[in-house]
Amino acid sequence: MDYFYYTFADPDAYDDIGRWKADPRDPRFDRIRSGLTAVPHTEGWHYAQHGIWTVCRPGPEPVRGQGWKIHVAVTPETFAPLVDVVSAFCYERGVPFKFLARHEYAWLINAKYAPRLVSGKGVVLYPADEEQSVALATELTALLEPWQGPRVLSDLRLDEGVVHVRYGAYTRRYCRNAEGEVTFALEDPEGRLVPDRRAVPFRAPSFVSVPEAFTAPAPVPDGPVPPYRIDKTLHFSNSGGVYLATHKETGGQVVLKEARPMAGYDLIGGDAVERAGQEYAALLRFADLPAVPAAHEQFTWQGHLFTVMEYVRGTTLLEWCAAKQPYLLRPDPMTPPAAEDIREYREQLDTILPQVRAFLSTLWERGHVFGDVHPGNVIVTPDLEVRFIDLEACIEEDAPRPFPGAPGFNDYTRTGRAADEYALGMLELSCYLPLTHLVRMDAAKLPLLVTTSVERYGLPAEWAERVLRLCAPVEAPAATGTPAPVEARTVARTASSHLDDALGFEEWAAQIVAGLADTMTPDRTDRLFRNDFSGFTLSPVCLATGASGVLWSLLGTRGVDAPELVERIVDWIAVRGRESSAARLESGLYDSELGAGYTFWRHGRPEHARGLVDAALAKDHHSAGLSVFSGLGGTFLAIAEMAAAADPFVTAATAEKLGEELTDRARRFLARLKATETPDVARFGLLHGVAGISLAVHRYGLLVDDAEAVDLARELLEFELTGYVRCADGSLQFNEAERRSLGYIEVGSLGTALVLSEFARHEGWAPADAGIPDLVRANGPELMVQSGLFRGRSGFIAGLASLARDGHEQPARSFIERHMNQLGLHEIRPAEGRLHYPGTRNYKLSGDLRTGSAGVLTSIAFAEGRRDAWLPGVR
Repeated sequence: MDYFYYTFADPDAYDDIGRWKADPRDPRFDRIRSGLTAVPHTEGWHYAQHGIWTVCRPGPEPVRGQGWKIHVAVTPETFAPLVDVVSAFCYERGVPFKFLARHEYAWLINAKYAPRLVSGKGVVLYPADEEQSVALATELTALLEPWQGPRVLSDLRLDEGVVHVRYGAYTRRYCRNAEGEVTFALEDPEGRLVPDRRAVPFRAPSFVSVPEAFTAPAPVPDGPVPPYRIDKTLHFSNSGGVYLATHKETGGQVVLKEARPMAGYDLIGGDAVERAGQEYAALLRFADLPAVPAAHEQFTWQGHLFTVMEYVRGTTLLEWCAAKQPYLLRPDPMTPPAAEDIREYREQLDTILPQVRAFLSTLWERGHVFGDVHPGNVIVTPDLEVRFIDLEACIEEDAPRPFPGAPGFNDYTRTGRAADEYALGMLELSCYLPLTHLVRMDAAKLPLLVTTSVERYGLPAEWAERVLRLCAPVEAPAATGTPAPVEARTVARTASSHLDDALGFEEWAAQIVAGLADTMTPDRTDRLFRNDFSGFTLSPVCLATGASGVLWSLLGTRGVDAPELVERIVDWIAVRGRESSAARLESGLYDSELGAGYTFWRHGRPEHARGLVDAALAKDHHSAGLSVFSGLGGTFLAIAEMAAAADPFVTAATAEKLGEELTDRARRFLARLKATETPDVARFGLLHGVAGISLAVHRYGLLVDDAEAVDLARELLEFELTGYVRCADGSLQFNEAERRSLGYIEVGSLGTALVLSEFARHEGWAPADAGIPDLVRANGPELMVQSGLFRGRSGFIAGLASLARDGHEQPARSFIERHMNQLGLHEIRPAEGRLHYPGTRNYKLSGDLRTGSAGVLTSIAFAEGRRDAWLPGVR
């Protein structure tokens, strides 16, 4: 789970996990040991905290270099005593080491949804050389032989104990990989920085030989070989994998659910193996219920516990709703959903949801709760029968909850049956409007979503009353007594409040500005505003997730009056841009200080722009990728635009040199893609892939009058379209590895339509089998989960407004109005006069351009004619 670590430190925003301190009053964490981890302070040693780690070294010099690191695997229970033993071991031998800075981090790195590659690592030793590494690891393996711990999947495990080793860097260094992405680095024998790969299973760098002492013997079978053939991996988590398998003798298909020992911990101290035992018991206990899949057997293989259960043919309720939703998919996206389609969808849910309620009611009657009710745990068969999967949290009603429940379907202040009832109400609501994540952020969202669902689907009043009763917000429970209901604000209308009959644009924008001003953190160096979790790996001043994206939205919007806020942002960028540029490899338009410089230049502040642009141009662009977001494509687009200005501070020769390299590399890039049987889906799209590269190459061809470059741009766009499929509604959408089809700005139909529109505007060219109307048809659905600019509703609004200005008035204009009238569903107002928008996955609020409020403001301003540009470097 790439976002997991960023969800703890702040209830309302993604934030650095190093800022998290578990509150013992929080009922989710009241069983987890918390507080600072203490070790004896020894004279001459130096101590420093970096993120979740405390680093201890026997002198003032920082830990440097690379080699065979030693990792000691811990569990939440073994962490404290192992730190005591290993720290004494290191002090005695003068070996630098680090350990988890707080006790709650020992749960965090081992939790069910923790990233698998870092799971288990509680103490790390940094030997001086290979000889010392072998000696220390051997000695430590013997010392810690009585202890047990999880397997560190990216490492070599010694003697099946808690000691692991991996060759890697001792301090963070960075380089670019073959795709041009910034990654952790090692130094090879020639002194070059190469990627420090963390792989499962472990693989040593090509220039490193594994010492004989670290070579593990081949695993010895611990029993008969299981009679199953793995056909497909369905899911991976830190707890283990879930696999579709075939019984070798009978040929029957089954599901194998793997449980790793001492990994995947829950909130009450149970690991994956313990929960697997509980799940198997629940499957047997409730085997008489039709909604429970059959449990066949459990067996242990190579130390992991496997549960064999019935394979239920069907899709999750989440997937079923997405495939059937009349407000998402219909034969003609130009017209409203047909009454008969709405009725059919409602009637099918009237078959499905009573089965869900009946199953849960039976559990409650038998004194149990399901514990993790959400649409992903409900399978719908082709005959509309229901099966419940993932019974790990199915426990007796008064037992402690192992999980708080899935985001959007949990209220951690509730326990027992009340928690299941809340999740059930949210599940039913999500079948009609999958925006339940927003309810936690703003109490007024619940009645709004319920009312909107009733109006759209003709649902009965009894349904609305039941959902409101089950999910009515409550105050945090006191020491004794029953939680009291919280009174929701007056329900806002569905349409965005910027529309004329509500606040009007200027007051609406002022409320966004007030929300941004309230949440800015000028004392921090890693971010100024709430942002997407991906922003913590990018420059803090960048356009996508950093401060310059917010500045872009304010400076370019007529009707926004926030001079004091603008100057505070400018001052912060001026300082942080200089600080971060020297330490970072990023040099692209959206991920680096280049975007900040472009923003300053675009809005008449060349004195601020020059230093940032020069710093970005001084970096190595040859190893960068070609994308608009982070590569040479975006760099060329920005520099070419600046070089064409009346008083440029970058030269036309610089732009032409960048464009020439871009075109040469793009030609080779396209040849590699065409030679690849299944091109990586990450290589497509406007901002990260082929469509954006084609746009940049096309502009270069026009700039220098290079017909071959223009032809290459056409070839690139034609290749982009090979990744698209014709959907049931007649639209062309990007096919993301058969998982879903996409129509967004970042990747998908609308981004490609913008490129195609520019080609048509300059030369009247279009590919044979795809036109802008085919791509625009993908942008009609009323139902959208996210509001962001790059992958959400506001991106649809701005992109369609661009196409309308290019002459594609219909259906772009009607689609814009449709989305404007839905934007209010996403508005979050936790305080009077303050307006916010949710970011990625709707889990947290965001202010950035890519996912949050700045992007929404930019989009609406452009569509309303209050901006001249909305997508930096592109439109």
